[in-house]
Amino acid sequence: MSETQASAPDQVPADRYPLPLAPLAEPPRRYSELRDKCPVTKVSLPSGDTAWMVTGFDEVITAMTDRRLSRAALRDPGAPRMIPGPDFSDNPFNLLNQEGPDHARLRRLIAPAFTPHKARIWRPRVERIADEIVDRLEAGPRPVDLHHEFAALLPIWVICEMVGAPIEDRPKLQEWTDRLISVTAYTSEQRLAAREEAAAYVAALVAERRKDPGEDLLSALITAQDEKDRLSDRELVWLGINLLVAGHDTTVSALSRGLFMLMRHPDQWRILCERQELTERAVEELLRYAPSSEIGFMRVATDALRIADVDVAKGEAVIPVMHAAGRDPRRTEDPDRLDLTREEIQHIAFGAGVHYCPGAGVARMELQVAFSCLARRLPSLRLAVPAEDVRWLGGLLTVRPEALPATW
Repeated sequence: MSETQASAPDQVPADRYPLPLAPLAEPPRRYSELRDKCPVTKVSLPSGDTAWMVTGFDEVITAMTDRRLSRAALRDPGAPRMIPGPDFSDNPFNLLNQEGPDHARLRRLIAPAFTPHKARIWRPRVERIADEIVDRLEAGPRPVDLHHEFAALLPIWVICEMVGAPIEDRPKLQEWTDRLISVTAYTSEQRLAAREEAAAYVAALVAERRKDPGEDLLSALITAQDEKDRLSDRELVWLGINLLVAGHDTTVSALSRGLFMLMRHPDQWRILCERQELTERAVEELLRYAPSSEIGFMRVATDALRIADVDVAKGEAVIPVMHAAGRDPRRTEDPDRLDLTREEIQHIAFGAGVHYCPGAGVARMELQVAFSCLARRLPSLRLAVPAEDVRWLGGLLTVRPEALPATW
């Protein structure tokens, strides 16, 4: 056992979570060292509490699937906290914070909205939106900010249409999202205000759809029924927030970070442009190599358990960093190499276990459409500045650039 793992509980851990990104938006360098020496290690949190950070692929799977590690237990009195003051883990109506029968019931009711068939139905519309955005890019000046003018626009446009929210509301939806997913970038007061504002907004959308239902997801959720069980108004509001926030933000980050990595590796971009049949595989490789976040969702142990050679006591926090697992050499040969032709690709970008992302199929479809459209329409796409000059925002759950200047 390493010194970090063997340290006394009252000793301050050497690592402070979240760890900073390495240059060029690469994962924190410390992940590689920890995976090799101690894939389960104690870290200190912004709140002053401590947690076990898990970075190895197999260990992350264990932490995400063991029912003794609970998101709901984060609300127990005295439970470790990620940050001082309220955050989204305090909200018992957020799907990610629920466990047991209520969680299973909600997932069962929303499942029909996210079937592979639904993704296929939406794909032509997403393709038209992507082409329309590229039409605008081609008609405008260069360089363009590929993050704000494409990567941040496409997913929120799509989710607004899917949910039934006006696309004109995009600026305030993005502002609420930034505050809701903040770790250290915003204050507790700003996060709580965003939660209340977003809830009021979605409640108004629900009221409109009850009067005038459409073909959107919110209308489908209002009428969702399973053995005469319907969603309550409060459940509808928070599912709507989940859809509008989680339904676009992680896709935005995966798209921006993936585009940056492709432009950093022009040989891989050429492969994608010349071999469009590799698009699905390319999306999986980019999710492994450059996922949307380097931050894991914390859980609390409801009973003692063991992960690898570390004993986790009841009441201790565990952070499975599912994105660190994608670079585990025990699962991926030469994991620090981006290779769109890689045949066996293993990642946990959408989670595992009961909290596996219900919208994974739709997110994959959007990413496939986005990368395919740009490869087809703008094959000479490249960074308009040195890669080192691209600045990345901190303090959020997801990874995104301040801007992504590109030309062709």
